[in-house]
Amino acid sequence: MSTGQARDHKYFNCSEEHEFNYVSSLYEEKDKVYDFLKESCENNDIKYSTHDEVYALIKDKLEYDKK
Repeated sequence: MSTGQARDHKYFNCSEEHEFNYVSSLYEEKDKVYDFLKESCENNDIKYSTHDEVYALIKDKLEYDKK
C-alpha cells in the first residue's frame, strides 16, 4: 500500500492545497479523489490521518488503487 516515501507517514494537511493535488494525482480518477478528500476534510474524517491512512480510506470507500 505504501509507496515507500517518507511523505506517506506524515499527516495529511487539509489546509494545504498541494496535499489535495498530490494525493489525487496518484489516482486515475483524480477529480473524484480530489472531491472525496475535500469532503473528508470538511467532515473531519481524515483529521490527524497520515497519508497511508488516507490511501487506505480511498481504497475502502472509493475502491480505487493508486496508479
